[in-house]
Amino acid sequence: MTEGPRPIARDGEVRILPLSVEGAIDSTGASGQTVGSFFVQLIEERGIELHDRDVLVVSSKVATILDGGQIPLCDVVPSRKARLLGRMFHKDPRKVQLVFEQGHIFLVIPLKRIVRIPSLRKMLAERSPNPDAMWRGFEKTNNYAFVVRKHAAYLDEAGIDYTNSPDGYVTILPKDPCDLAQRIRRQIRESLDKDVAVIVTDTVTCVARLGSQDIAIGYAGIDPITRATFSEDLFGIPRSGGIDLVIDSIAGMAGLLMGQTTERTPAVLVRGLHYEPERNEAMSGMAAVEYPPGSELRIALYTILATLRFHLVSLLSFQRGHGGSSPRR
Repeated sequence: MTEGPRPIARDGEVRILPLSVEGAIDSTGASGQTVGSFFVQLIEERGIELHDRDVLVVSSKVATILDGGQIPLCDVVPSRKARLLGRMFHKDPRKVQLVFEQGHIFLVIPLKRIVRIPSLRKMLAERSPNPDAMWRGFEKTNNYAFVVRKHAAYLDEAGIDYTNSPDGYVTILPKDPCDLAQRIRRQIRESLDKDVAVIVTDTVTCVARLGSQDIAIGYAGIDPITRATFSEDLFGIPRSGGIDLVIDSIAGMAGLLMGQTTERTPAVLVRGLHYEPERNEAMSGMAAVEYPPGSELRIALYTILATLRFHLVSLLSFQRGHGGSSPRR
């Protein structure tokens, strides 16, 4: 049997070290600091000795604030289209305008109507410490979600964040999170003389699951995927799979510590992982993990046609259920 690819984790210990701050970070408090210098200072203040090949995982929100991405709504001038759609969908037209500027709206999710489904309403109530505030939120502010395809992900409200910001401010995602990660990585190398990988994360809604998950929207210094599809398994048989989203797996681990509300942990350090260095190839950045342009529509069409064919043949079989088989003894 041929030797397979190296595993992503070593046999030893993998550690996740939180990098916390004393209070909330906003654009005024970050004045005079670059995004790279902030994280260098945070590492030094926490007394952490950085190692080569550590992975620094940073929250896109804090990184964006430090990079000038916290915007006062009073500076946003909504277009006529934004005003019309804001009125129709009960949203602040200035926020609608910002979503337009981030990308094409792919889907509109009617949260206000969805949460009225009795079984879902009960499930949500069991997961909230303040159900009454949650229902008011869905009725007034979170009644519709505009979904934008960006950074190889489907992002609610284009990733624009309205929470943990001063009143009248919102935070938008960085225009190029991979470039942002590269600048942080470069600053760490220049200031601390260490070669680390950097991952920028954001939170997305999980499809078919009630909840959210941190994923990577940018990276630097790390190969974002494994490249072992149809390599041999333990029995020497070529198998599918093997293209693991390394950066998303790391982002998910880090997200457990960074949190989404009051944790005050804008970054974590992951130590003890083996990972391959970033490759110099034509499909760089997030293009290395997303489907090629124009392919998703064809994939959806082929999938619909194959599904229709399956159900047609299943219907013509004139057999209820799927039958069964007995295990061999």
